[in-house]
Parts: sequence; structure tokens; C-alpha cells
Amino acid sequence: MNSILFWLGALVVVSVLAPVLRIVIAAVGGKQIGAAALAHQPDRIHLQRTGPQAWRNAGAATKLSDAFLSRGFEDAGIHSVAEMPGLVIQLLTHYGDSFYAAIYQHPKAGTWYDVISLYADGTSVTYTTARPAALKQRPGHPTVNLPGAEPARVLDKALAQRPRRPLKQATVALAVDVFENAYADSIAYRKQAGISTGEVVGTAMRKAA
Repeated sequence: MNSILFWLGALVVVSVLAPVLRIVIAAVGGKQIGAAALAHQPDRIHLQRTGPQAWRNAGAATKLSDAFLSRGFEDAGIHSVAEMPGLVIQLLTHYGDSFYAAIYQHPKAGTWYDVISLYADGTSVTYTTARPAALKQRPGHPTVNLPGAEPARVLDKALAQRPRRPLKQATVALAVDVFENAYADSIAYRKQAGISTGEVVGTAMRKAA
């Protein structure tokens, strides 16, 4: 659900270097770089309620929000993240279709959004407009990447393709807790699993592209 959040600040060591040098360093010291990147990611995040003034690009965020609201979503608030300065997130929920949505803006990563389904068995599926990451996906929590897709297309695809298992209902009252807990579970898995040299090299190559 939140893999992009802890990956935003990862691999800072190589991000400012020339592309070819970046890849060489990643290949030589990949595991150490991955461990250092993970060590800098918080174990938990805390969302703080804010308002529309927090958006850097209010037009892009409002356009997405309006598209979700027109499909029956409810606003669950605009939030900053105490542990990740510059990141702004709007949460939305659709009770009938059991969807959470999150619109993100970050000074470097721009604007993107997720549409998330949570299942009663503890698994999830996320449809996102973020670019695919080089990290291996967490078992039971697949992410489908649809860069540049409009909300209507993403929602239609999610409704048609998500696994047919009992879903947890999505509510405004639970949105912040669900989001914070999903991040904590995701980063705990990632810190236990670690980041391989191949994943670090893959990330460096994506930065070089």
C-alpha cells in the first residue's frame, strides 16, 4: 500500500551522482546501500491534518480529488506526514466498493495516487499511478502500476480485476489509522527482508533512465 513512501528517501547516497557512476556504486556496494537506505526510513509515520494550502500544485490535486468524489468517494482529509517533510496526502474512502484512495504530492516525486482494497484475510491489492519500483513486491500485497492513468480508468480496472475475496469496508473514521498501520506493516516487512544488490542496481538504473 505504501511502498513508495519509504522509497522516496532511499538511495540518497547515489541519487546525486552521474548516472553511470551511480550504477557502478550500486553494483559494488548494493547491500550496504540498501541497508543504509532502510535504516533511515521511520518504523511508523504520523499523519497530521492540514488543508488545501499544503498542496504545492493545488490544481493537480483538486482535479484528482474531484474525480474521486464524482465516483462516490468521501473525503477523509488532507494530511502532512511528520516524518517526511514535503509529503502531502489526501485520503478518500468508498464504503460501497470498499476502496481507500490516497492522493500524494512530493516536491521531487510530483503527484500520483493509489487505489487500495484491503481484504479480511489481511492481504491487499493496490492500483497506483506511480512508476514501477525496482523492489520485489511483498507477498500478499501486489501493486499494479498504471502511470498517467485517469482515476476512472484505475477504478474500473480495480473493480474488474481485484481478487474476489471478502473485503474490509473502507470508512472515513478508520482511514488515518489504516494508512499509518499499513505503512508500519510494509516497512517492517521490508526491513526484515532487506534490499538486495539487484534491487539497488535496478533503482539506480531507473534513476539513470
